[in-house]
Amino acid sequence: MSPEPEPGVVDPRRDHHPDTFYSAYALFKAKWVHQIRPRGRLLEIGCGEGHFLRAATSLGYDVAGVEVDAARVRRVREALGVEVRCSSFEDLQWQEASFDVVYNCDLLSHFANPVDALRKMRALLAPGGILAIEAGTLGGIRPFWYRCIGQVGFPQHRWLYSETSLRHLLTRAGLSILKMQHFGLAPAVALHQSRVLTARAIGSLRRTSTTRNTTHASRAIPNRRQRLDTTYEILEQFFRYRLGAITPRIGPATWLIAAYPAPGVMA
Repeated sequence: MSPEPEPGVVDPRRDHHPDTFYSAYALFKAKWVHQIRPRGRLLEIGCGEGHFLRAATSLGYDVAGVEVDAARVRRVREALGVEVRCSSFEDLQWQEASFDVVYNCDLLSHFANPVDALRKMRALLAPGGILAIEAGTLGGIRPFWYRCIGQVGFPQHRWLYSETSLRHLLTRAGLSILKMQHFGLAPAVALHQSRVLTARAIGSLRRTSTTRNTTHASRAIPNRRQRLDTTYEILEQFFRYRLGAITPRIGPATWLIAAYPAPGVMA
């Protein structure tokens, strides 16, 4: 990101993704990792509410986590009974760590120095271990897509990668790619646009009609809206991962990536 945001603007404890972004397809992602490295110790960096750790536990992994938010750390510890360290990844000190899988979701766009972050992740791996990453490619696409997306999470998202720059980043960090799976975001973007247009149409109808408001109705509307939002968020994840898996490589995308330390690279 250039220029860098002012100190304090980027708060690592703030998450702009809804909880369903992590919960709805946690098991899907854990199974993807399981196909490549089916057992061992697994560390999730930025474990949030522990959805992926819970899914990984169900597949037989011995799990641990790192999370910057103290309240989330407490909830995951209580719910899963596993070790979770409260720290930003940049400040993490875990000299004795040795994991068969180090996993993180949507973090590479947030680190001030993603190359250093990847090298630090690489150092946490046991011999034969893999780094499993979910990362988006919102760079190198036509301006049309940005108008459809509406926003890219600036300044929380410091970096917008293309597939080429993402591969180059991993190489610079001393990692070799074992597997990459593409999930096109065109279906999810189309769903987002349909929701925006529908909301505008409904708003226009409401402004031109007279509605009798009651106390009961005013209380019911937020609950109904919350249920609709949750339903939409789950549907969006279906569009992202199920339809995205068969979408041509056009426009923005998200990737599941498995990588290992390049031969001859020292931890």
